[in-house]
Amino acid sequence: MRGKTAALTLTLALALALPLTACSFGGLTEKDAMCYIQGTMDENYLGKADPEFLELIDISEEDVDQIYADSLTTEAQFFLDSFVESELPQEEEERLLEELSKMYRQIYAQSRYTVESASKMDERTFSVKVTVEPIDIFHLVADDLSNGAADDLNSRYPDQMTDEEYLAYEVEWVELFMDLTEENLPRLGYLEPSTILVQVALGDDDYWGIPDDDFWALDALVIDYNLYG
Repeated sequence: MRGKTAALTLTLALALALPLTACSFGGLTEKDAMCYIQGTMDENYLGKADPEFLELIDISEEDVDQIYADSLTTEAQFFLDSFVESELPQEEEERLLEELSKMYRQIYAQSRYTVESASKMDERTFSVKVTVEPIDIFHLVADDLSNGAADDLNSRYPDQMTDEEYLAYEVEWVELFMDLTEENLPRLGYLEPSTILVQVALGDDDYWGIPDDDFWALDALVIDYNLYG
């Protein structure tokens, strides 16, 4: 038997392993570092990249399309893993991932960020200043849930559930969350802007890139998941 657990909260895991590109030349400039951060964000959140970025890291528009699709799938998978602890049938998991990817595509299309400046720290490191306006969509969903949006769902399941019931309950939670997100998209807004310094660093492999910790810190600002902090 299974009970309704705290696992079904809005405290989502955000340790995203989004694809990061890197450029392998040595003579990086402040302008290049800014272009690199701008392009990396644009390809991951908007699915686009300007010609200067494509040339900088020697990739094609088709590569950007694939990176963008992979980013959406990765975000969708972490969302699903946060809500569903049962083992989903493969067909059901694929369906939910596809719907969640579409959800994130709509949210990320509203991303707001500005790459403001870059400073050369030393021969191996640039510091790039980025300001992000965090998207508040999940705050709106949390408000709906606090106001009883899940009451009907909860009333239809017993406090103690079989594995089959619990799986159905988890899937309905995901579907409810997606429905509430869709309903709140026209009301989507932004929290106070946050500014962060992101490194572009030359690694031991002689490739320039964004350190994982810096990218994840930047990524965490785009959509605000800190609903109870």
